[in-house]
Amino acid sequence: MQGRRPARSADPLARIETARHELGRTAVAPATARGLVIAFLAAIAAAPLAQLAVEPAWFADARRAFRPAAASAPSAAGRRGSAAAAVVEGNRRLLASIRRVEDLTADDALVARALRPATQAVLSALGAGTAQVVQGTDGWLFYAPDVAYVTGPGFLDPQRLRRAAAGGDTVTAARRPDPRPALLDLRRQLARRGVALIVMPTPVKPAVDGERLAGDGRGAARVAGNASYRTFVDELRRRGVAVFDLLDELRARKDALRRPLYLATDTHWRPETMEFAADRLAAFIAREVELPDTPAPAYRIAGRPVTNRGDTARLLGPPAGGPAYRPETVTVRQVASEDGRLWRPDRAADVLLLGDSFTNVFSLDAMGWGSAAGLAEHLSAALRRSIDRLAQNDAGAHASRELLAAALARGDDRLAGKRVVVFQFAARELGQGDWRPVDLPQASGPRPAAFLRPTPGARLEIRGTVRAVGPVPRPRSVPYRDHIVGVRVAGVTVEAGGAAADGGEALVYLRSMRDNAWTDAARYRVGDAVRLRVRPWSDVAGALDGINRGEVDDPSARLAEPWWGEPVR
Repeated sequence: MQGRRPARSADPLARIETARHELGRTAVAPATARGLVIAFLAAIAAAPLAQLAVEPAWFADARRAFRPAAASAPSAAGRRGSAAAAVVEGNRRLLASIRRVEDLTADDALVARALRPATQAVLSALGAGTAQVVQGTDGWLFYAPDVAYVTGPGFLDPQRLRRAAAGGDTVTAARRPDPRPALLDLRRQLARRGVALIVMPTPVKPAVDGERLAGDGRGAARVAGNASYRTFVDELRRRGVAVFDLLDELRARKDALRRPLYLATDTHWRPETMEFAADRLAAFIAREVELPDTPAPAYRIAGRPVTNRGDTARLLGPPAGGPAYRPETVTVRQVASEDGRLWRPDRAADVLLLGDSFTNVFSLDAMGWGSAAGLAEHLSAALRRSIDRLAQNDAGAHASRELLAAALARGDDRLAGKRVVVFQFAARELGQGDWRPVDLPQASGPRPAAFLRPTPGARLEIRGTVRAVGPVPRPRSVPYRDHIVGVRVAGVTVEAGGAAADGGEALVYLRSMRDNAWTDAARYRVGDAVRLRVRPWSDVAGALDGINRGEVDDPSARLAEPWWGEPVR
């Protein structure tokens, strides 16, 4: 019949052969091909050309970021090794440089800055979060690692531990995933000094206010907690470690009060929840450790309102969530002496609190929720005695332990006279932290002679060359808007404020991130010439010590007394 198309063959091989034949005969007009190629190349070139036209200095930053870090001096064993070791080290430094450029492009490139806010605003309106933030109901936000901890597999699962221990790559070392050896070792080291240890894993927000994760009212049941948590607590207690387990007490309090215990748009607990924890911790310490009677300090506690936008709202990026994520107002209660001086840690006290951001959230003004009103302050008031504190945001599994170890190595014996150390950390660290071993050396007197040593009241202007620099996180990749980086400066020349001293070195802390924006110090690379105004770190440690820091990965620098610096423009 005319007009009818020929029937297709039922043979599948014939149909495949026909398709191949037709694909092989695809024809594109030369003008169309040229147009497509031009459009493709223009799309690729548009971003760098726009960057060059608007911010040509950005490419200088990219070149500096790509500059490979200087290789460390080889050991005797290394010198005897093959050339393969040098190739591996060179490859590691090259990959680290590539990652720095990738981070710089993702965070600071013109196109990224222009498109990210609008894109995130649209995604937030649709209910989507980010890699760091999970949107809940009624305007609640959750830190994604917290959700992963409570909903994920047990952190003591043998297969999971093996995978984590075998992780890492050429640039990043594998973490130590099992918390038990590190905590048992900490207990042994402290016991040799006659100091008791109390471990305080602090419940994360979805483990207590989990019903806000789902709108069907069953969210709390689905986020009951990590499957390994009870096993972990029971095992530590069987092996002689005192564990202050707050999870059940907070859940019981939640049921009794029928109101949230954590901040709606922040990772942390509300101030009244923190005070409840401080009271319960004080009672636990009184049961576990016999403390000598001391004159009770007279404290005055006064409430004041604080309004702030939570860290998870800031992690969403500008505009920070729109009207659903307005700033919250809470009442914090500051602890002060009778003469009105705000609470300060006492190095001579017999109780030391090692902590993370749950300790700092109402103590460290940089976090935006007030000062002198945190866990250490209210624990001190509940115990009716002075206490000491070493706390740093982020990396709770090891950061505060390393602060203590560094102080001991410099001769600052923060364990002198101590009866008990409370080790507080966010519970998510049990499943995601790096529980690397930290040796607590006996306090030593000598300092490295090559380093410029701070003296009280010193105000210097120095110049030198960056020899090593600590890691700096990408803005909005962590729930903290400020960061401090350690920089080892070599070839130091004192230009003002003190006696001339050439050729020495200095360990200087500088602010590397302020309100989720990199500073000039965040872009320092090995070999850069720098000029800094410095003063002793001890002058500012009370206000800045809790801000998370990127330390120089250099054992000799740990023995140096640090300075606080600001770049001279």
